[in-house]
Amino acid sequence: MASGADGAVTSAHKLLSGLSQGALLNVRGTRVDADRVGTAVHMGQTTSPLLPILASLDGCRRQMALGGEAMLGRTIALATSARRRLDALVGLAVLDADKLGLPSSRYDVTRLVVDVRGLGMTGFEVEATLRGRFSVAPEMSDLSGVVCLVTIGDSAATVDRLVGAFEVLADERTPWTRVRSHSHRSAGCVIAPGHQALTPREAFFARSLAVPLWQATGEVCAELVVPYPPGIPVLAPGEVISEEKVSYLAQVATRGAAIRGAADASLSTVRVIDPGPGPTEAPRRILRSVALESR
Repeated sequence: MASGADGAVTSAHKLLSGLSQGALLNVRGTRVDADRVGTAVHMGQTTSPLLPILASLDGCRRQMALGGEAMLGRTIALATSARRRLDALVGLAVLDADKLGLPSSRYDVTRLVVDVRGLGMTGFEVEATLRGRFSVAPEMSDLSGVVCLVTIGDSAATVDRLVGAFEVLADERTPWTRVRSHSHRSAGCVIAPGHQALTPREAFFARSLAVPLWQATGEVCAELVVPYPPGIPVLAPGEVISEEKVSYLAQVATRGAAIRGAADASLSTVRVIDPGPGPTEAPRRILRSVALESR
């Protein structure tokens, strides 16, 4: 909001102490009518809201108003210490504002984004190890690393437990056994939009069938395929499926990513436009030519 946004939704269950699913709608400035926004919210809102969530929102608002600056100051100090200690461990690299080329005011220091590829492990493997052996629960993981949150509920003891767990992993993955055996493509290139043969609506409502993922190259996707994390679609309905995206999806699916949107959560198969005769035959002729061109 300080950057000048007219409105924003803030998830109070992330950095603050609100219950899960609790969020605040912030409105400011003269271009947004707060009363009008309130009317719109009430039109779509349930008449039976979960009162504990609302009470937790009010409680965390009061908590921040009375002592938020001191609480967050302590949290930032803990996170800064943890980042420095983790980044010093062999095999780990921790993202920070300097590495991103950002001013410190534009980077959330309470998010510890830890690249673990130097340990010869995926982020999924590290998260499972942290949870199972050390009772440390990262926020999320992917092929490259894990994300850990430092919040107002943390203390020096919890940060020590986090750093200590990584110290054990770094010691166990000694230089002579550490092998970067988990090479993978950058997610950036596969998350980018592909060639669109049909609109998402046309593809979603068209006749479709399930084919093995490894046979889907060149077909037109009929569903949304979203690996989580990062929770960004790799395939959208109507998109021509590229070989690069098939390779990436096979990697993340076999190494522990949760797949959202797809009918087959294991991603052994993916739904594509059915080439059979019928009402979809005319658009199928169009998308075939688009698919061939994209190859």
